[in-house]
Amino acid sequence: MLRKNFLFRLLGVFLVAAPLVLNGCSYIPWIGGNDDDDLAFEEDFPFEDEQPARQAKGSSSEDDFFADEGGFIEGGSDGDFASIDQGTDSRELKGDVQSLQSQQEALISKVRELEEILQTLEPRVSATQERLEGSLSAVTTQSEFLEPEVQELKMKVSQLNEEITRLKMQKMAGVAPRSMSRSQGVARATTPPEYNKALAAYQSGNYDESILLFQNFALSNPPSSLKDNILFWIGSNYLKLEMFDDAIKQFDTVVNQFPGGNKSHDSRLMLGVSYYKKGETSRAIEVLESALKYNPPSDVKGKILAQLSQIQ
Repeated sequence: MLRKNFLFRLLGVFLVAAPLVLNGCSYIPWIGGNDDDDLAFEEDFPFEDEQPARQAKGSSSEDDFFADEGGFIEGGSDGDFASIDQGTDSRELKGDVQSLQSQQEALISKVRELEEILQTLEPRVSATQERLEGSLSAVTTQSEFLEPEVQELKMKVSQLNEEITRLKMQKMAGVAPRSMSRSQGVARATTPPEYNKALAAYQSGNYDESILLFQNFALSNPPSSLKDNILFWIGSNYLKLEMFDDAIKQFDTVVNQFPGGNKSHDSRLMLGVSYYKKGETSRAIEVLESALKYNPPSDVKGKILAQLSQIQ
């Protein structure tokens, strides 16, 4: 067994040594070497004592070598600076990003503060708006409540003016000489009790009763001078009852059938008021402006102008 292992080892040594003997020994200087090859080898790698001379002779080449080496150094420095610049740029970008993030956070905080302020102001604004709406509605309701009273006061003033005119006419008729004949057109200005009763019902606010009394009086063949008055007061009662179409019909009849009567101007005024109450504002303005063209008395003209200013 030992012999067999020895043979294997010997065979391995032979296999390793044979290539070296056949190929590689020529490069070993002391084994079968060639002097020329040795010299060539020494020229390629000079000894230390020969290096100064060669350095003196070949300074230019050495300078070139170091020049080249310097070029490499310079190239290397450029690469280092480039890497340094890239690092600086990345740090600057990071700084910019951090600055933008801080600005964004500041803006977000400001927006939240504004939202909180708005949330605190919203109830106050709502409360103020509700108070204003309540005030406006109260003023509107009060004006609507007072408007009928104002109209009624105007009507009473008109009636008082009529009474004053009637009293003046009665006074003038009482002091007139008895020798004056009826053909001269002087007569006592008196009104039947039925008419006075119906007018008193209107003044008391009994509008339905006043309408019935005026209608009954109209069927009893009243004086011609009172026919337009009857229609006018019936229309005024309808207006108080907010029966605007019936009121417009009565006032329109007075204007068309009795254009020279003592109620024609008042009927034009009340016709415009009826259209306004009905909601036809443009028609009311048209009627009232047309009424001014008929040269109404000063008191009626003032009422017409006041109504126009109220509508417009």
